[in-house]
Amino acid sequence: MPRVTGARPTSERFVETTLELISEQGGSEQVNLREISRRIGCAHTNLYNYYPSYQDLLWEAFRRGLLRYGEALTSGLDSDLGPAEYLERVITNLARYPQDQPGLYRLIASDPMPIDEIPDDILTTVEAMKTWLADTVHVVSGSALSTDDATTIADIVLAYVDGETLNLINERVIPGEDVHGRIVENALRIHRLLVLDMTGEGPLTDAGPGLEYPELSLPGVSKGA
Repeated sequence: MPRVTGARPTSERFVETTLELISEQGGSEQVNLREISRRIGCAHTNLYNYYPSYQDLLWEAFRRGLLRYGEALTSGLDSDLGPAEYLERVITNLARYPQDQPGLYRLIASDPMPIDEIPDDILTTVEAMKTWLADTVHVVSGSALSTDDATTIADIVLAYVDGETLNLINERVIPGEDVHGRIVENALRIHRLLVLDMTGEGPLTDAGPGLEYPELSLPGVSKGA
């Protein structure tokens, strides 16, 4: 029996209930407005007091999902860490969030959405997150790496981690295998090999004090080092 809050509907309650159901159902495809309204305890038409359409509610849930992802990506990062350990923590966070929050991750990474209608502010947030990852790769990889090459490496590493973690949360893996450990190890290996290929040098393994890591600055998220 679905839990009904019995509380008065508000825009915030619609968003939080949507995220709650997406988490429970493992994605947004099995969630609909009538189910959300039943959980809140109101008529589904109440939504239109706050949002023009159900899709607008999903975009707001998408925004919140991105911000939660941003919080997870910066978890445990510390400016006192050496570059190798810093990058390992970033990649560990990239691989861990989909396992901890598969439903919310599917919402932002793979669920069908009308991408041609994506709001500009969401695009800006996604770009800020990708830029942060590229800037991080640039810092930890050493000054010999160009900004463009750092962006390319970050895109390749992210694509690998995304693909592997989606296989993991969709249970398309060998039972008993330490898939998380393999993802992190392989992503770090990809990074090292790409830096070596592009510069002829390996990435930094140690650095003195004063190495400045970039911050991830999003609404409600401003940290990273």
